[in-house]
Amino acid sequence: MTVLLELGATRVEATEFAGADLSAVRELVERGEIVLLRDEIPRAGSPDQWPRDVAESIGECAVVPLSCLTGAGGPRYPLLVGRRESIRYLCSYADHVPPRPFPCEAQPVVADYREFRHLWVTVPQEPALDPDGFAIGTTLAQLHSRNVLHGDAHRGNWLFDRDGTALVHDPRPVFLHCRPSAEQCATDIRPLLPALTPGGWQGFRLGYRRAWPEEGRVIDLIQLGDRTGWAAAFRVGDFARAVELTARQLDAEDTPIVRVMLLANRAMALSRAESHDEALQDCFAALKLAKRRCPHVVNGLGLALAVVLSGQGLRDEAVDVLRAVSDQPEQLLGRLARMDAQLPIMNL
Repeated sequence: MTVLLELGATRVEATEFAGADLSAVRELVERGEIVLLRDEIPRAGSPDQWPRDVAESIGECAVVPLSCLTGAGGPRYPLLVGRRESIRYLCSYADHVPPRPFPCEAQPVVADYREFRHLWVTVPQEPALDPDGFAIGTTLAQLHSRNVLHGDAHRGNWLFDRDGTALVHDPRPVFLHCRPSAEQCATDIRPLLPALTPGGWQGFRLGYRRAWPEEGRVIDLIQLGDRTGWAAAFRVGDFARAVELTARQLDAEDTPIVRVMLLANRAMALSRAESHDEALQDCFAALKLAKRRCPHVVNGLGLALAVVLSGQGLRDEAVDVLRAVSDQPEQLLGRLARMDAQLPIMNL
């Protein structure tokens, strides 16, 4: 239900929300709405870090008690929740400046991890499984699956017991009221990445996925910049869904090399979904943008173009394209052309 609030000299529309489902509030805030959170969020089994735990549970937001804006003072609820700039704007119109810590803002999330790309595109020189990386990945996934963020997961904040289990040292935990988003989990992992080698990342990734297999989006966000879940759909062969989710990310993506990657992967998904003309259009769009803004990835797009050409029955043309990326183009095309083949996800 929409309510009209009078805050000093300004009026604001807010969506009134009852209950404790903060994942639903997160969705409203992501759509740009201001939410009036009526009911107190109960805290059981962990310290009360209000209002930080409420803001961090929702993520990418700011919160302020309505009483701080009306001058009434005192009550913790109802809480106004919205994007940071929206809540800051409302606070600027309050008769009295809200006292600290308001507006309370969630930690910004990080969505771009390309500076660490060498960790997953480089063949590890060390043993196939780094035990420390595996142990840290396991423990961090267990924390995230229990709705806890480490808060400061750099390499110096881990100890190991005699059986190799990674123990948290000097944590700054954030206890959430709902499952963290993939963006929050990835941001929690980020302080660890500068200290990892490719083998360490490989071990971490394996430990994280084994301990929390249902949350594959965290690794896909880090390695592929996947913010909608398109990579998981692509991987299991749900190409119609992959097309839909890739399109959703393309609508908001303005980084050229990421757009090239998304277009190339959507082209392959469209081809498998038998939308061949659209697939070819995406390939040409990816090639055009790559030649203009990131020419070093043009050759790598040959794989996606070959899949699309093969889907249209243009086998000879597909083989010619693959000559630039393989010394055995016909054998490679034979593997890619099989309808049951696991197509590689382009990671540029």
